[in-house]
Parts: sequence; C-alpha cells; structure tokens
Amino acid sequence: MEDWKKYLHQTKPVNQLLNDSIIVIDTNVLLAAYQWREVTVNEVLNALQKIKDEKRLRIPLQVIKEFSRNRPHEIQQRINDLDTLISKLQKEKPLIERVPMLEGKDSLKVIEELRANYNEAVKNYRDGLINLRDHLKELFYNDHFLDKIMKLAEGTILLPEQTEQDLEKEAKERFKLKLPPGFKDSSKEENSAGDFIVWSSILQLKSNVVFVSGDKKTDWVYQDSKKNPITARRELVEEFFIKTGRDFAHITPKDFITSLNPAVSEHVKEDLINYKTINQQNLSRKDNENINKNSPLRIKEVSERIINLIEDLCNKNNITPGRGVYNDLASLVKNHIISREIHDEIEFVLTINRDFSLHLLNDFEVNFAISMGEKCIKALTAYLDI
Repeated sequence: MEDWKKYLHQTKPVNQLLNDSIIVIDTNVLLAAYQWREVTVNEVLNALQKIKDEKRLRIPLQVIKEFSRNRPHEIQQRINDLDTLISKLQKEKPLIERVPMLEGKDSLKVIEELRANYNEAVKNYRDGLINLRDHLKELFYNDHFLDKIMKLAEGTILLPEQTEQDLEKEAKERFKLKLPPGFKDSSKEENSAGDFIVWSSILQLKSNVVFVSGDKKTDWVYQDSKKNPITARRELVEEFFIKTGRDFAHITPKDFITSLNPAVSEHVKEDLINYKTINQQNLSRKDNENINKNSPLRIKEVSERIINLIEDLCNKNNITPGRGVYNDLASLVKNHIISREIHDEIEFVLTINRDFSLHLLNDFEVNFAISMGEKCIKALTAYLDI
C-alpha cells in the first residue's frame, strides 16, 4: 500500500467486525454489574463467555487492576444508597400531639389505628432494607460475580509490553500533544494514564479489534448532539491500522449485547444505558467528600436559617412565636400557612441537626437532610414572599 493511503483507511462497520474480531472489554463494563439488575449481569456474562469460548475475548491487565481498585467503592456506594433510604424513613407521631383539639373524637381512633399500621409497615420496610444492606456488606467476602470474572479472565489477560513507569511517562508525552486516548484524564490525581495503558495493550493485538466500553469521553469517540458515542476517534483507528494493518472499533455495552441478542428485554437495554462510569463515580465521590467536610457547619446553618424563617413567618401572620420551634410549626400548619408536607420535612431536618450534634448519624443522612433543608428554606421564603 502506498504510504499516504493509510491516512484514508476506512474500517468495516462495527456490527460486521463483531462476528470474527477480538473483543476487548473496558473496566466500566465489569464495574457496571454492581449497578445492574441480575438479569442484565447474566446477559453480559453469557455474552462474554460465548466470546471466550470462541477464543476471542481479551481483558487488559490494566482493566483488572482498575476493577479491583474500584470494586469496593461500587459496593460501598450501593450500601450508602440503602443507608440514605433507611435514614428517610420515620415513624408517625400520635396525631393528638400535632392537633390536640381532636382528643375524644371518634375519627381519631380510626386515624390512630391507621397510624399504627403505617408505623408497623415502616418498621418492616426498614428492617428489610437493613437486611439488604447487610447482604451487600457480605460481598466484600463472598462475591459470586467476582468469582465469575476470575473464571472469565483466566487465559484472556493482555499483559503490558512495557513497565508501568515507562507507560506513564509515554502517556504524559502524549497528553502534551493531545493524542487520544487519555488526555481528558491528564488532570486526574490517580490513574491518569489508565486509558492509555489500556490502549497500549490493544495495540499489541494483530487482528481486528472491537473495544466494548461505556466511556463516552471525546478522547475515545465522536459524539452526537446528545453526547452519545458515534464511532471511535480517527486518530485511534489510524494509529491501530498503521501499527497492525487491522481495524479498530468502539461499541457501547448496549449495542454490544443487542447485536449478539436482538431479543434482549427492554429492562436489560435500560440497564445497559443507565449506569455511571468510573469517571462519573469519581466526580460524585469528590462532590460528596467536599460536602462531607462541611457537613457539621452546613446542617447547623440550614437549621438556624429555617428557625429564623419560621419566626418571621409567625410574626407576619400574627402568631406569637417563642414556645419552641415545633409548637410554632404546628401553629403555622393549624392556621393553613404552611403545608403539612413542609412541616414534616422541617421536623426531619431539625431532628437530623440535633442527632448529628450527638454523633448519632452518618454523613449520607446529614447530606440528605441538608438537601431537604435547602428545599424547605425555598418554600418558607416563598411563603414570606421574599
């Protein structure tokens, strides 16, 4: 081939390449299993096993390292999700405490029976969530998905041809030139060279390659107007072709699975689209860490602002404040000035603030209360027309 023609090489469509190419999987495909339904996980595992049986599956060692490093965070996040749900559940207090004038009413007996049934249901639901949370904790010691990944990885690992230090040095040089992939991660404090190390492993292969990845960053793919991947970057296709004389293509997990099994359910398709990649998880984790550092001060500020707004609202509506914030809240509801929903949310925030000062709560419960408190502040401000 004349030298200039390599720059105009066109790859085959990815759906054609899938039939006989080497399939390389990215870390996010494995980590996403901790966000998917079991039916989706099984669909992906079956597809990968089929590819392995055809001796076409490859997993870069870097992917295994990243999976090992990030897997505990994925499990931890699912545990934290349940903790947030658990913290939101509250038993209802006796209605007589909220509306004393109902004492002796026959209708109160019916309501109190309903309240008791509700509280029992809340308790059962909470207990169920706690059991689920404890089950997730066991994944640190007994994870069947990890066992299956170990079996899949056996005989499929792509080992790097250079030392990690040499690869990191090369990655930095490429970042300066904005050469894909990986330059979008150049500012990361950890594993900034990860994408390039995966790419260097792919470049070892001497056959057509399809890379299965949920990574949508523009140093891997071109995107449409909705930021969905269209195809692999020209630079990657060109570099792979120049080095190997073969085709390289990128495919999302959804397109990969639906190409192999067009009859896959809509639930599975939804899962294959809706999950967070490592980078998104890291950004969320960083945001949470920033919030956590300020949690003691922020929950206090939010609570104090709410209390001041309640006092202002009482004064505006000729309700004498000062008997305690909870009594003031009850008066505002009784006089139809604020809704029962806002009343209950404010009580929750104030309770969290009190319990947090006693070190009875974790950061996730507090952060949820901060978010709810900010919503309550907006509502009270609207009631005050300020």
